[in-house]
Amino acid sequence: MIARSDGDLASLADDVLAVADELAGRLAQTARARTSLACQRAMLRAVGVTGLAPNGRPLAMEVVQRFAGGAGRRLQSGVALPFALAAHEYDLDPQDLALEVAAGHVDLAAEAELLRGRSRSEPARVLLGAWLAAADERFEANRVARAELGSLLGSPPTPRVAVEVRSFDAREASAEAAALVAAGADLVRVRVPRDGELRDDLGAVAAEDDWPVGIEAPPPAGSQRGLALLRTALDEAGARNGRYARLATRRVGLAAPELAVVAGFERVDAIFTDPMDAIAEFGVDPDRALVDHAATHALLRRTGARLVLGPGPRVPVDRRPPSDGVDPARPDAAIESGWALALQALSRAFALRTGIAEDQLELGALPAFAVARDPGIRPLVEVALRALLFPGQRLLVDDHVAAACGPALSSRLTSWCAGGAPIATVVVGEGADRLARTRDQLRAATAAAGALATAREVGPLRGAAFELAQAILGAARDLLVRIDRSSLAEAIGRSEWLGTGGIEPLGSGDPASAWAWSDVEPVAG
Repeated sequence: MIARSDGDLASLADDVLAVADELAGRLAQTARARTSLACQRAMLRAVGVTGLAPNGRPLAMEVVQRFAGGAGRRLQSGVALPFALAAHEYDLDPQDLALEVAAGHVDLAAEAELLRGRSRSEPARVLLGAWLAAADERFEANRVARAELGSLLGSPPTPRVAVEVRSFDAREASAEAAALVAAGADLVRVRVPRDGELRDDLGAVAAEDDWPVGIEAPPPAGSQRGLALLRTALDEAGARNGRYARLATRRVGLAAPELAVVAGFERVDAIFTDPMDAIAEFGVDPDRALVDHAATHALLRRTGARLVLGPGPRVPVDRRPPSDGVDPARPDAAIESGWALALQALSRAFALRTGIAEDQLELGALPAFAVARDPGIRPLVEVALRALLFPGQRLLVDDHVAAACGPALSSRLTSWCAGGAPIATVVVGEGADRLARTRDQLRAATAAAGALATAREVGPLRGAAFELAQAILGAARDLLVRIDRSSLAEAIGRSEWLGTGGIEPLGSGDPASAWAWSDVEPVAG
C-alpha cells in the first residue's frame, strides 16, 4: 500500500476522487430522472413476467416494445400501471396477460388512456402494489436465506476462487457447477445470453453468443429458468461440501436492470456489470448505460446482491485529441492506465450515488492489458493505486489477469498484496481437475502477503514505480476533467452508439419506478 504520508501521490489521489465524485453526482441526478426500455422490462420481471413469447423473443421485451411503439414514446408513465389495469379488467395473472399482449389481443396503450380516470386507476394501483410487495417478500426471503446458509455452512477464507461455467445448457451447467464446487470453487459465474434488444441493435450475433434461442431450445444457463436450476444445484453441492456456494452472473449489454431483478428472485449473490465497460468497450450509448445502471444499483440495494465493477476499460490512446491540454510527455502506458483508473473511479462513485452500499461493492484490482504489457512494475503500481484510492475496498483479480499471469499468478499475488491490498476474489479459468491445487496456492500466496504486512513495514512506491503512479494519477485526473468539461461520449471518442432511442424522462406517475428507488437516498445536487 502507498503510505498516505506520501503527500504528492495522496493529494493527486484525492483530486481524482473529488472530481469523480462531483461528476458522478451530476450524472446520477440526470440518470435518476430518466427511464429506459430495460428499466421497464425489469418492472415487468418484478411483477412476475418471465420466459419467452411465442415468437421466441423474451416475453417482457415483447410487451414493453409493443407498449412503447418501438420508440419509447410512452415510457414516461411506465408500463406497470397500464399492465395492472389490464390484469384487473381481464382477471389475468401477469404471465397470462403478458402472453395476451404479445399475441396482440390486449393493447396496453389503450389501457394507459383509460388510467386518466381516478376510479379506474385506483384498482390498478392496489393490484400493482400487491405485486411489488410480493417481489419485496421474495427478495427478503432470499436475503435471509443467503445470510442463514452462509452462517450455517460457513464462508471460505480469502481469496475466494471463482470459475465460470462453460456449458450453455442449464442442465449441463448445473452438473458442471456442482463438480466445480466439489473441486474447490467458492463462486460459480454464469454468462447471461445477449439480450434481445442488443441482438436487434447489432443485427447479428457475435460468435461467442451464437447460442440457440427460442421456445424449443434448452434453457440457457444464464436465463432465469437456468439460474433457478443452478441455484438448486449449488445449494446441494454446498451442503455436501460444507460451505455456502455463491452464484454470480455477468453480461455487457442492454439488460442490466433485469439482471438485478433476477438476482433477487433466484438468489444470485453477485452480478458483474459495469456501465463504463458497456460504454467504452461495447459501444452502448453513455446516457442509456447510465440510466440502466442507475436503476440496476437501486434494485441491487433492495436485493442485497453484490455488484462487481471492472478495473476500468481500455480506451485506445489514439482517441486523445491533440489539444486536450494534457502533458504531451506523459507515457502512453500511463495514459492508458490512467484512463482505465479514471473510469473505474467514476463507475464506483456513480454506483455509490445510485444506491449501492460500499460493503456491497467489489472492484477489479488491475486491468489485464497492464499485466500483458509489463508483468513487472506496472501491475504492482496498478494494485497499489487502487489500495490508495479505495482503502479497505474488496478487490478482485479477473480471469483475463489470471490467464495473462499463468502459473506465476500466485507468486505475483504475494507481491501485489504485500502492501495491504485486500484481494478478496480471484476468477480463474481452471477445470475441476486442477482447481483444488490452484485454490491452495492462491490462499498460500495471500497468507504470505499477510505475514509480510504484519512482520514488516512495506514502504511507499519509489523510483520508476513512483513516477509511473504519479503519471497514471495525472492522466486519470485529466480524463475526468475532460469528461466534466465536455461529456462522457466526447471523451471516450466514439461516433456511433448502441441502445440509442430507448430513453425517456421519467414522469411522476410511474409507481413501479418509484418503488425501485424507494430504498435509495436522493442524490445530492
